[in-house]
This record gives sequence, C-alpha cells and structure tokens, in this order.
Amino acid sequence: MSNLRLTQNLRMVQTQKLALTQKIRQALEILQVPSMDLENLIRQELQDNPLLEQQGSENRGEDEKSDGDETPESENSWDEEPSRSDSTEVDTLDILRKLDEHSGDSYTGSYHGDEDAWMPEPPSEPTLYEYLLAQVWSMMLPDDLEKAVVYVVYSLNRHGLLSLPVHELQSVWEGDTDLLLEALAIVRTLEPTGIGALSAGGAIEMQLEKLGYGHDSLEYRIVSEHFTELAERKIKVIAAAEKVSLHKVQEAIDRISVLKPWPGNEFSSSTNAAVIPDIIIFKIDDRFEAILNDNRFPHLMISTRNRRILESPGTSPKEKEYVKNKFQKASWFIKAIRQRQETVTRIGEFIAEYQRDYFEHGIEGLRPLTLQMVADALGYNQSTISRAINGKYLQSPGGIHEVRFFFSRSLPGDGGEISSRTVKDELRKLIQSEEKTRPLSDAKLVQALESAGMEVKRRTVANYRTEMNLPSASKRKRY
Repeated sequence: MSNLRLTQNLRMVQTQKLALTQKIRQALEILQVPSMDLENLIRQELQDNPLLEQQGSENRGEDEKSDGDETPESENSWDEEPSRSDSTEVDTLDILRKLDEHSGDSYTGSYHGDEDAWMPEPPSEPTLYEYLLAQVWSMMLPDDLEKAVVYVVYSLNRHGLLSLPVHELQSVWEGDTDLLLEALAIVRTLEPTGIGALSAGGAIEMQLEKLGYGHDSLEYRIVSEHFTELAERKIKVIAAAEKVSLHKVQEAIDRISVLKPWPGNEFSSSTNAAVIPDIIIFKIDDRFEAILNDNRFPHLMISTRNRRILESPGTSPKEKEYVKNKFQKASWFIKAIRQRQETVTRIGEFIAEYQRDYFEHGIEGLRPLTLQMVADALGYNQSTISRAINGKYLQSPGGIHEVRFFFSRSLPGDGGEISSRTVKDELRKLIQSEEKTRPLSDAKLVQALESAGMEVKRRTVANYRTEMNLPSASKRKRY
C-alpha cells in the first residue's frame, strides 16, 4: 500500500466563467423588480444622480421623436455581456458631445395621454398596534396603568396573540405584577375580540363568550376540549365524546368557523397593496393587442444643466471625473429601464397571441405554456423570462391576473393541449357543485373529469386538491 501525503503547491489554471459586472447586476435587478419597487428605484436614482432628470411634459413630444430615431438595442441584450466600449473612459470633449446628442436621450412611457398620469393610492390603514393604542389613549387611564397596557400591547405578535406566557411576561416587567395582570385584562377588552389570548383556541373562546355562549355550550366545549379534532374535522370523534348527534356537531362547527383564530390578521399590510397592471390586453377587430402600462413612471432624460462644470476652465479634474461617471451611470440606467420595458412588452405580445382562446372563451381555453417555450420564441434565456414576469400583472377581458397565471404545464400524456390550470378550475367546480352529504371521492372526481375530456390519475387529483387547499371527501362531508 502506497503512502499518502498531503502537500501544498501553487499553480495557475485558465478557466472560463461568467462574471457579472455591476451594470449587469443593476440591469437584472431592474428587470425583476415589481413595478411599485421600480418606481421607487427611479425616484431614488433621480435623487442620487444629478445627470439624471425627470422630463417635463412640455418637452415630451420632442423627446419621443428623438427616441424613435435612435438605433434599437439588441433584443438579446439581457443575456449578453456589455461590450468593452461601455466601460472605457471617455475624454471631456466626448462627454460634451454626448451631452448635446443625448439632451433628448430619455425613457418615456409608451402608454400615456396629455394629462398627468393618475395612479390609485393604496388606502392608508392603521397597523394593529396603532389601532389598539388609539383605543388605549381614549380610555384616559392612570399613567402607571397606561404604561403597563402599552407594554402588553407591544408584547403581542402580528396575529394579536401574546408572544410570551403570562409568567414570562411578568418576569421581565419591572413594575407591579398585579398591575400588569390588570393591564392584560384591559387589553383583552379591546377590539377586535380575541386580542391578548394565549392561543388561537383562546381567541375563539373569547369571541364565543362575547356572543353569549357559556362554558357549558357545545360550541365552547368543542373549542376548549376538542380543538385538535376540530382542526382536523373529526366530527365523529367529537360527537362520540360529547354524546351528541353528528348533525349537532356539524351545526356547532359551522358557527365556530365564522370566528377568527388570528384576530390581528385583518391588519396585515398585504391587504393594503394596490394591484396596478403592467400589461393591458384589449381586442381590436379580431385580434388581441398588448400595450405596456408604464405611464406612472417618471420620464427620464440626460441632464444638460451640469455642462458648465465641464466647460469651465476652473473645474478641477476630480469634478470633471465625477460628472463623467454620473453620465455613464445615468445612460446605463435609462438603457436598462428601456430594455426591461421592451422585454415585458414582448412577453405581453406573445401571451396576447398565444392565449387568445383564453381571452375569447375563458379558462377552458387556457393553453399550456412554460417559461422555456416563451424563451425559445423570443430568443431569451429562460431565467430572463422568469425575472421579467416576477411580480408583474396583466389586465385582459378576463380580469387582472399575475402574469404567472398564464404559465402552466400540460397534463401528462394529452399531447400538450390541456392546461393543468384548466383541470384545477374544473376540479374546483365539481367540488363546489357536489352533494355536501355525499361528497365525491378522488376516484369519482377522476371519472367526472374523464367525462369532461380530461384524463387524469387519482394521484394527480389528490395533488391538485392539496395545491388548492381543498380537503378530502371525508373532511368535506356534512351531516
């Protein structure tokens, strides 16, 4: 057996790999950010770069004409490394020439009228803590008690439940523990009912008490003694334990189901988000057209106001270098936004043509579509398509959907004609229309889908149900 030795040595190896420059990183970031974030990114860049300006509405027509005369960028520019000339230094005369040439170099929206762009503002909703504290301030409590109540409010998690057991809450409280218990009792009187409970079950119990259900009621006993079985809808187990009929348990669960186990969730910030479509598809004659809805973005252009810095003989080389760097960044920023919008527009145009049956007839006309199919058709990389549709929305005669809605795989073995999303929609309709006392099993759902011309396996049906959060037949059954 030969001896093994660990040695160290130094050698040079030549390899090839893709190195992402700062420009490409910025371009990819601009490509994949949702429109709301892009708007903030543009405004931030306007503040940071003095060579970047927001175009005035009075110059918009002239600048759009200038844009139309420019040589279009490569359609595949997202997937290519910028040429070396992009990063080379240019002298002062070149900068002066470019400032003149690019005085109309701008990014302007492709869908806007003469009036200023209007954008709906998300409603300003209070947070959970603001809503609770507003109630506390209105009580005019003594200072020491008010301080304890505020402490308890800020000890709640985002669901409105206590983040710590009461004894741990007391252990870190520096004041009177009895005062803290009084403060907790006050918090539990605040709206929405259930705030300050220790668990989801406790929140439901508080709501039942407010509705007049006593501790001896079936509803209260189900929550307090059979919460696990309630969550799993084991109606037979609950009925046997309580010695009541299945129908009574079902009725009690129906009344419990309208209550809120997470009382603070209605203050989730996600409910305040305004959805504004990035692409609008409408019908012209017998075809569907896609346009980019980018009128809410500021119209960007290269500024000429700082030209005097380069023209002035008293300007230091350091100041001139600063202006040159800012010019290059501004030019690339405008170029990256233009490429982003062109990419999103081309994807919208492809969807308008490819999914025309959906826009005409609804969900049953939705065709299977993958990222790779779009990438092959438009000459992009699959990752580019994935980034471009990230967080984007499309408005069409069928409503507003996330762009990813139009991407779905075909059913195995059907030749790629039926979209899995179409099958899911039909599956949901079957379950909604089934007889509630005799829900359809997965095997019967398979038979119903086959009758509709959709051949799927029972395992596929079970997987689709899980994805759509639809319970099994035993849990859907009503008594």
